[in-house]
Amino acid sequence: MSKGKKIPLSNGRRLVDDVIRIARSQPIASFYRDVDLSSLDALRKRIKPRLSWNAIMMKAYALVSREVPELRQYYRKFPWPHLYEVDDSVAQLTLARQDGNETRLYFARFRNPDQWSIPQIQDKIDYFQTAPIGDIKQFRHQDRFAALPGPLRRFLLWMLMEVWPTQRPTYMGTFGMTLSGFNQTFAASLLSPNTTSLGVDPTPRNGIARVLLTFDHRVLDGKPVIDIISKLYSTLVGPVKQELETLAANMSSGEQSSNSVAA
Repeated sequence: MSKGKKIPLSNGRRLVDDVIRIARSQPIASFYRDVDLSSLDALRKRIKPRLSWNAIMMKAYALVSREVPELRQYYRKFPWPHLYEVDDSVAQLTLARQDGNETRLYFARFRNPDQWSIPQIQDKIDYFQTAPIGDIKQFRHQDRFAALPGPLRRFLLWMLMEVWPTQRPTYMGTFGMTLSGFNQTFAASLLSPNTTSLGVDPTPRNGIARVLLTFDHRVLDGKPVIDIISKLYSTLVGPVKQELETLAANMSSGEQSSNSVAA
């Protein structure tokens, strides 16, 4: 018989365990839709530095969340079952970072991204992806929290989810975002502590991207979620596309001005 060994959970594994514990307590369902984003993709290629689909989708979903109050609601059991609605949207984006010998997940939060430009969102994403982990306040807090004993972590999370409703978006976000596919492989659903979690396709094929939306069935039903996905698409090809068009036009104007000076 071969020998084995026990491997203690790292801070990263403990944090994921906590998030999954909350997520699995929620009755979730998922819908996906393939959407044509070829016009947005063409605009992206004209803008430097390149904007990620994470930034574009975050802006679009935040705009939808501003108009759809259910996306700013969450279910609470204590002291009796009810829904709680907050005024502001907070996006929580799952990012993979190298921490020593481990590739681990961190959760980056963006308050009111509907009020930011897409380049501002991209700059913040770049900061979370490239700055030293110890320099990022949110990530330092997550590391310190993950180092606490398990019973204390679970108690504090219960307090956050059930007793401190105004603080829950600050530490958990109102909606989650993560990559939902890579190399033609797609997730069927997402595990998230949020009422909704948006799966972002990082590599649309011929401009066709798969939008995956996982939701807490206690807050939302299927028909409203279908309407939300449709509204998301309308927002992408409407105001978000208009913003990209302005950025691309400014880029072209700047390049022409630069070429004129060089000539």
